[in-house]
Amino acid sequence: MENEDLGICLDECLKILDDNVNILSNIEYELNQQKEDELVPEMQLTDLIDMSHDVADSSRLKKAEFSFMQRYFEKSNS
Repeated sequence: MENEDLGICLDECLKILDDNVNILSNIEYELNQQKEDELVPEMQLTDLIDMSHDVADSSRLKKAEFSFMQRYFEKSNS
């Protein structure tokens, strides 16, 4: 009888431990997700300035390409 009681007690303890491990792993996952959602600047100010110049240059190039294609089609349709 005592062996059966001990087995039942061990089974219940294992179920409780399993539930707690699941809860803890869910908490850990949520904490890691929150860390990933945070923005942590790892750039220097000069890097950001260089990026903004690159974006501005790219924008100017796209505008120039659009204007060129527009003139090309207007000229070919004339």
